[in-house]
Amino acid sequence: MDLLIWLIIIPLFTIFSIGIFNYINKKFVLPVVFTSAILQSGIAIYYIINRNNLLPQLYNVGNWQRDIAINLSIDNFTLVIFVLIAIMPLLSLLYSITEIQRKPAKFYLLINVLLLGASGMVMTADLFNFYVFFEIASISSYALVAFRDEDISLEAAFEYLIIGSIGSVFLLLGIVLTYQATGTLNMAMIPGRMAEIPVITRQVLMSLFIIGLGVKFALVPLHAWMPDAYQGSPISYIVLSSGLVVNVYFFVLVRILFIFFGVEFFQETIFTNLIVGWGVLSMLFGHGAALQQDNLKRLFAYSTIAQLGYVIIAFGLGTEAGIVAGSFHLISHALLKGAIFFTAGNLHKATGSYQIREMKGMAEKMPVMSIIFVLMLIAMVGIPPSNIFVSKWLILSAAVEAGYLLPAFMIVFGSFLSLGYYLRPVITIYTGYTGFPGKLPLLKFNEYFPTLLLAGICLIIGLFPGYILNIIDTAPEFLLEQSNFIIHILGG
Repeated sequence: MDLLIWLIIIPLFTIFSIGIFNYINKKFVLPVVFTSAILQSGIAIYYIINRNNLLPQLYNVGNWQRDIAINLSIDNFTLVIFVLIAIMPLLSLLYSITEIQRKPAKFYLLINVLLLGASGMVMTADLFNFYVFFEIASISSYALVAFRDEDISLEAAFEYLIIGSIGSVFLLLGIVLTYQATGTLNMAMIPGRMAEIPVITRQVLMSLFIIGLGVKFALVPLHAWMPDAYQGSPISYIVLSSGLVVNVYFFVLVRILFIFFGVEFFQETIFTNLIVGWGVLSMLFGHGAALQQDNLKRLFAYSTIAQLGYVIIAFGLGTEAGIVAGSFHLISHALLKGAIFFTAGNLHKATGSYQIREMKGMAEKMPVMSIIFVLMLIAMVGIPPSNIFVSKWLILSAAVEAGYLLPAFMIVFGSFLSLGYYLRPVITIYTGYTGFPGKLPLLKFNEYFPTLLLAGICLIIGLFPGYILNIIDTAPEFLLEQSNFIIHILGG
């Protein structure tokens, strides 16, 4: 049996095991959870290391005829998400050991439901099963936002539920109309039949997919849920959401747009300019909104929206350089933002608040964590030799090469905007001291190790970007050339 099916089996088995062991003997819950996370991480790493020999790989569930089978697929573009699967879930669970004291088994169960949905969305090759995994991930996300059972958490979860459900309706409508127009839900059979339907119908279908999935990765103006959801959620979930799940939704949308409609369709219509412009709008809006925030969680939520704007610009170019640049930035941002959230959670242990003004003089009491936090914030702006500098430079170069000079200028302008709101916590941490109530907590291994590891990985990527570029440099082959994906799924 191919290993890729185990990315579905392992979290599914873990979900049931948590329920059983939580009833029989709770001390076995944590070992089961971490064994599962290590195995999933190991599988992702195995495929990354052996990509040249194993990929592309297809698993036919039940060994049915390929055009009607449930196909699970991994190709070179999938590795973009596998880099994150290899790192983010394990570190999020490690950090949660001390953060989640109330109903930890419930939290771990929901996290595994979320991972099940995310892995399924990335690998499935038909729209029916994609929607099933989509809803699995969505429902668990709503529950995780409400997990703290506080007023702000419940309100944010309800808001996310309403907005997310609207997005689900648009996505389901897009899938139903795609089936009506093409007569199939197989993602490899749709492209050939899509070319035969009227242009206006294709434009409508594309719009439905963009809205339905855009809600889930907070595409402006469909973003309203994210700042509220992050403000009321545990750091462990936020890191997994910002560092993996949001990127999975974007990954799937890119796959659908490039495979179903083809890059030529973008270039023949207004969609290339529209998508690039939308990316610029998201970037500028995210930066502008972040400038007005005094809560770190909300600030970083708007920063995530802005950073996804850069990724949208890169993929919207529809070029090989753009896809590589966008993939690099997606990975770089996920890792660095995860480290920033972990560090913010550690600083919160001293202040009891995520309000920036409550962190005055923090450098005096937590000097090591403060300097790490400051360095990572500066790195997020794009200062060399950070990984974000490399990714922004790649996007800038791709935009200039494709002739998009105004978006290229906006990328530079956006970096200066981000400097404005990242300097605020930096200045606050290193000026003044109002005193902190009670005894300052001593950080445990599971609290500082994820921060240091992610910070170290980001530094290595910034100094030696070739490690990541070697993994993702063939990703465009399965986006720009529809035939590669079709032959991989259907054979021939």
